[in-house]
Amino acid sequence: MIVPLGTPTVLIVDEDVGFVWWLGEIFHELGCRVIPALNCQEALSFASAVNLAVDLIVASQALPGVLRMTRTLQRARSAKVVAIEPSGNSHHVDLHAHAVLRRPAIGDNVSRVEWIPTVRRILALVGTRAAS
Repeated sequence: MIVPLGTPTVLIVDEDVGFVWWLGEIFHELGCRVIPALNCQEALSFASAVNLAVDLIVASQALPGVLRMTRTLQRARSAKVVAIEPSGNSHHVDLHAHAVLRRPAIGDNVSRVEWIPTVRRILALVGTRAAS
């Protein structure tokens, strides 16, 4: 697949494959290249294996190793971070994120169409070209 120059790359890291796929499709529909990862080790492996230039990291705060992963990728790639806040009272880590996405609660019937404005706001907030 040929990706246009200047296309923002978004790394989505969350253990819920369905949520990663769902959120990834929204970012893709808004013109981003999306790299999915189900854990922090996988995300670091992908990034180093393909010398990935990541513009934005969207990561669950509840994942083990998330702080180390985001700091590593920020140092190497100057990526911005969006934290996925877990629903409920789950443990989370302060990622010093540029923005926060609140995960829909289990049982919420939320469509991708309803989330497009939310993701656009996130992209605009972190200064990514795909926001327009």
